[in-house]
Amino acid sequence: MTERQQRLCVWAGFAFAPVFFLGFAIVAGFIPPPSPNMSAAEVAYMFSAERTRIRIGIWIATAAAPLLAFYVAALTYQVRRIAGSDSPLATAQTIAGSCLILEFTFPQLVWQTAAYRGERSAETVQMLNDLAWLPYVGVVGTAMAQMAIIAIAVFQDRRSEPLLPRWSAYVCIWSALGVCAGSLCVFTKVGPLAWNGIISWYLLCVSFFVWMVTMTWLMIRASRSAEAAGFGAAPAESRGLVPSTGDTFVNAE
Repeated sequence: MTERQQRLCVWAGFAFAPVFFLGFAIVAGFIPPPSPNMSAAEVAYMFSAERTRIRIGIWIATAAAPLLAFYVAALTYQVRRIAGSDSPLATAQTIAGSCLILEFTFPQLVWQTAAYRGERSAETVQMLNDLAWLPYVGVVGTAMAQMAIIAIAVFQDRRSEPLLPRWSAYVCIWSALGVCAGSLCVFTKVGPLAWNGIISWYLLCVSFFVWMVTMTWLMIRASRSAEAAGFGAAPAESRGLVPSTGDTFVNAE
């Protein structure tokens, strides 16, 4: 991957945020989230009265989700540059990031299912709404895994000038703790831990957004630094690898 391609992947992945916000918040009106304490009749009325708006907004949000694939690729590239192309951390980062894309996509399709037929019973629409919101907010393990993997990679970078600064590992750790609270939404319908609560929802969203902004800036900076230095695979020297006459690497030891 060239540095220009790396930056394109970073910006394409970060484009997920505004496109998602447009569809999910502005068009669908799902920010702030509807209360999980709404009755079945209230939920059914919401999907009936705002049916077209919800369907278009969630369609836009679903279209935004694949953009995260570029972001996952950029993050994986950074982990490989730090830990080496054969590091299991890079593979774990790719798998966790791929799962995160699905965790955005499938709940959104459940909302589309709830709005698809207007003749469904109120209880069925409520169940579908629950089936979307609970995993949407509550499944946070893969995002936490991504953040932890990057933190581990940063801590393992022993170069005098690490590819990503040491403090970024702490940002990842605190972001992981911030999104962790979302998993508690399954235990209550009211209060700060409900899926629309200040801890489960707003702390989760702020933590994830801060992490994306921070990693976007750092990956762009790392890419420009590598380009200015005239090399791509920065950790090669630190692992005792030097380029051979071909495209492969041989052990200098």
